[in-house]
Amino acid sequence: MENTRTIPELLDYFVSKYKSKLLFQRRDGWSWKQLTWLDCDAEIKNLASFLLSLSFKSGDDAVIISSNKIECIFSELAIYYLGGTVIPFSNGKSFSKYSNSALSESPVLLFLENSMLINQLIKDGLQPEKFRKIIVFDDTEIGKSDIVIPYKGLVKFGQLKKKELFDSLKNTSDSVGSQQSALKLFSQNGNSSIQKTLIDQGRMLELIRSVSKKLDFITEEDQSYSYLLEASLFEKLINLMGLALGMRLIIAEDMDCFFKDILEAKPTVLFESGREIERIFSSFNSNSKTQDLKSFLGGRLKYLITDSVPDKKLEESFRKSGIEIIELPEISVFN
Repeated sequence: MENTRTIPELLDYFVSKYKSKLLFQRRDGWSWKQLTWLDCDAEIKNLASFLLSLSFKSGDDAVIISSNKIECIFSELAIYYLGGTVIPFSNGKSFSKYSNSALSESPVLLFLENSMLINQLIKDGLQPEKFRKIIVFDDTEIGKSDIVIPYKGLVKFGQLKKKELFDSLKNTSDSVGSQQSALKLFSQNGNSSIQKTLIDQGRMLELIRSVSKKLDFITEEDQSYSYLLEASLFEKLINLMGLALGMRLIIAEDMDCFFKDILEAKPTVLFESGREIERIFSSFNSNSKTQDLKSFLGGRLKYLITDSVPDKKLEESFRKSGIEIIELPEISVFN
């Protein structure tokens, strides 16, 4: 890991190291679907192959409007794999706030958490034809426009293209450098002007390495759990940090699933923003009359990794339950 310079190199290093080791688990009806490192690598490269067939190239930008679900993470990794830049937003409202700034970057692709966002964004003035394709992470209302592709279709078509584009895909990923732009974040404090933060692949890896060393007590046998809604630096990097630690990752589909599935998942590590920690604790106080906090969160939780500790009394409540809160200010604000 220390010798990797880019996200493609990091992925290839860990795939060759872990291969058939379990990486992701996700709820699939009544059971859990398991994805190994090789499964995830195949899906990411299927996505990258299809994007390559759309002439997406190093230096191109893509807007992603979604919570940090697995489809979102894989799409981001496919974009990084080709040397592209992700412009992330958590929802349609946050995109609309910064839409002029985001669209001035001339993004060529748009990824959406669900197809309902399309109509919302069109009402807000978005012109779909400005993008080569719009990829949606669900399958509803598909077929009404040639520009819209479901994520599952993109993966399937990419699998068909991968053999044809194998050499081109490898050459493209090999050419990605550490100074290649990877992430563009927009922010605004009060009435100040909109700020753009640009993070390249080398800086992303520096942050991941730094945090991984700080969390070196977490082992490959640990299992993380999360439901991350925002598009902050912390929420964009924390699952990549989980990959770098070689741990197993579970991502809840929504907040209702979060509390139900955590009882089965029984994670040892929880990734959450300070805002969501408050919501989790509020739900515990409202719904758990007999359980302690640790049992409410699956019974095995040891560490809660966050960008900020919202309240010292709340931190003490977790500590008394045997859960240590670890704050990562180095990836809560980009310096």
